[in-house]
Amino acid sequence: MAIRRDFVISGYHIAELIKSRTGKVNVSLDLGITSSEVTKLENGVLFPDGQTIALELLKKTNKKHHLEDCFVVQNSSLIYLYSFENNTIYKLYEPHIDWPPTLWINGSVMHTVSVSKPTDEAENKVKALGYISGDILDTCFGLGYTAIELIRSGAKTVRTFEVSESVIEMAQVNPWSKRAFGDKRIKLESSNVYETIKSLNDKEFDLILHDPPNVKIEGDLYSLKFYKELHRVLKTGGVVYHFVGGGRVSREYKVNYLRGVVNRLSEAGFKKVQKGYRGVIAVK
Repeated sequence: MAIRRDFVISGYHIAELIKSRTGKVNVSLDLGITSSEVTKLENGVLFPDGQTIALELLKKTNKKHHLEDCFVVQNSSLIYLYSFENNTIYKLYEPHIDWPPTLWINGSVMHTVSVSKPTDEAENKVKALGYISGDILDTCFGLGYTAIELIRSGAKTVRTFEVSESVIEMAQVNPWSKRAFGDKRIKLESSNVYETIKSLNDKEFDLILHDPPNVKIEGDLYSLKFYKELHRVLKTGGVVYHFVGGGRVSREYKVNYLRGVVNRLSEAGFKKVQKGYRGVIAVK
């Protein structure tokens, strides 16, 4: 992708700019974190740094893409935040105007955006772990929301992994992920946690937050073999929270699916394995 962090807007913002009158217009240029002033011209939009996006380009983009699609404003043009890697399509996806974005992967979004903001969901997952302190393993970085929330909640350090270079690049551009790259307590490694965890020390972590993609994307991260590794690297008395979610399947299948996770965590050696917020909580 090779783009700098700059103004980021979605199709929602483009639609607002198209319909606005000429003159000063307030719009967010960081997906809802702050509000900025741009100038609507007869044939384009003038941004605070001097770039001008032609109105015709805004209209073409609005017609071609979905409102949820996100773009970087760069060199008086729009860069679509979309990537294709290892037969997988990724894009940054803003569920509603001025919301924290999520990842769209092969047609599925990575957060339950129908009921809550992605950052709120990260907060609920962290709360499921209980009291936050010490060194924490956040198995799957994604856009970094859980890593950021773990630090906010009292973690000493967060070690986290991301297998996809495309996802890391999306996060580097996403304004809501900025803290994950600016806080030295968050240690991100570009690697597959399923393989890398084998090199981690026994009893290295006080807590583990395991929030993997769905089982169809990363089935190994739901395996007994991986759960045994989670048990190994967790300190005695430590807690693991495993987000499971549901998916667009029947209620009966979801119950059985969750039961399989519970059974494998128990077989891996975890105790007090029980259902928690949209997932499972267990103790070593």
